[in-house]
Amino acid sequence: MNYFLSSTFFKVAGLSVIVFIVLDLLWLSAVARTIYFKQMSYLAVIENGRIVFNLPVGLSVQAIIAFGLVVFVSLGLLVENTLVTSIGVGAFAGFVMYCTYDLTNLSFVRNYPVPITIIDIAWGTAQGVFAGFYVFYLTRYFSS
Repeated sequence: MNYFLSSTFFKVAGLSVIVFIVLDLLWLSAVARTIYFKQMSYLAVIENGRIVFNLPVGLSVQAIIAFGLVVFVSLGLLVENTLVTSIGVGAFAGFVMYCTYDLTNLSFVRNYPVPITIIDIAWGTAQGVFAGFYVFYLTRYFSS
């Protein structure tokens, strides 16, 4: 557990949070913007034809998810230091985190869109896969 107090871990975590946020902002602003607007605008604040995000809260959530992925992937790497393990743990952790959010919403938010649930869980799993790659390589880089 000393690893989680090391400078290597803090460097990996800091850079990973930045990478995750950049990827998620690209996803939300470019790739998924239209579908999220079509499916979720009834739940959102809209200004000038766009969904208005509470940026401090959104960035905080992204940082927490990113940090969680770093911890889970790092734990996997402490057990078996391979890229396959890193990607597998990342994918599973991303899947579980995004399922928790989306399926909870689907269980009680009126008219929560099933397509968004599926797309978001797939995106969370992909973010976990990406985290598996960059945590693995950043760990190797900062451990040398």
